[in-house]
Amino acid sequence: MAKYYLYKLTATAGLTVPVWVLFLRAQHLSYTEIMLLDAIWWVGLTAGEIPTGYVGDRLGWRNSLVVGNALRAAAVVAMGLVSTFAAFAGVYLLWALGSTLMSGSTDAWLYETLERRGDADTFAHCRGRGQSLTLVAGALAAVAGGYLGTVSFRLPFLVTGVLWAVGAVVLATMPAVAVDDDDRLTVLEALPVLRERLLSVELRGVVLWVAVVLAVASATGRLTQPVAVDLGVPAAWLGWLYAGFTLLAAVASDRSAWLRDRFGFDGWLVLGPAVVGGLLAAVWFAPVVALPAFVLVRAVRTPTETLANEYINDRVATAGRATTLSGVSMVNAVVAIPFGVALGAVADLSPYLALAGIGAVLLALVGMVALGGLVATGAADQRPAD
Repeated sequence: MAKYYLYKLTATAGLTVPVWVLFLRAQHLSYTEIMLLDAIWWVGLTAGEIPTGYVGDRLGWRNSLVVGNALRAAAVVAMGLVSTFAAFAGVYLLWALGSTLMSGSTDAWLYETLERRGDADTFAHCRGRGQSLTLVAGALAAVAGGYLGTVSFRLPFLVTGVLWAVGAVVLATMPAVAVDDDDRLTVLEALPVLRERLLSVELRGVVLWVAVVLAVASATGRLTQPVAVDLGVPAAWLGWLYAGFTLLAAVASDRSAWLRDRFGFDGWLVLGPAVVGGLLAAVWFAPVVALPAFVLVRAVRTPTETLANEYINDRVATAGRATTLSGVSMVNAVVAIPFGVALGAVADLSPYLALAGIGAVLLALVGMVALGGLVATGAADQRPAD
């Protein structure tokens, strides 16, 4: 796992995070255009998830990771060089393509590697540990990115490109996981299998609900910089602010398995979003609550994603694993688009109203999920035979 963890250290976009929205604003983009770029990125993810998941299953998960990381490196460098909305849209689409090549293959490679060692039950621990390393590296990078941004907003993007290129080299040295021909799906088999798995009773509720939670986290994240600055945080301190956000998220990620054991998977899927929704809703009454709310959103998102991926992997056979996980990412993208666009429209009126509104919506959905048992997974922990 050493090389996997080394790769995760390079996987951070932390250098760009503190200056991302400020950089786009400096290129004279409106908030509406920024949210539209996010929507374009999600559309690119949605369109690419199934074919790239199929590519991962057919050509090998490690190779898919290498190509995807290289494309992302090219995209982030291009991001630091362009300045028009149309050019940014092209960059976002290239970035989305690289991300789709990695989304299903990353967890598929890790789970299959652990399973062949007889350690599949450590997936949540290993993924959580890897994600925590990415977050810790991201915290340090955020501080550096804030200072780099005082020199030029473009510099953090260019340096990130170099970092991700190094990550692609590390990925190329990781062991390949050979998948038997019987475990490879043909293109005609991929879509029916995906439909069957995503619509199964044990997956559909979990996949949809986790997509909602991740959509809320993604949408609210775009308001962090303008709201923090409006609340009096100097722009030069944003790197430190994001570092604090990220470190707490890293701790939460590393404790994913503990959270599952302490609250149960079902319990966490209700408790985490409920606390987030309540704190976001409180922003309407006390705007300063937005800062701890931003922290909590990140702390809840990472273990939720890790535990959901473990749950799904436990119920997916080797054949089509990356295709299924890419399908899950596609669902995440489809759900994220309306959340992001709606939040952007309300944020043009008031970012605090947008945060409080999405918190109230999340609370209402938590109530429906809890009372209706829509994501009840039961005690079974069975997995289809390969």
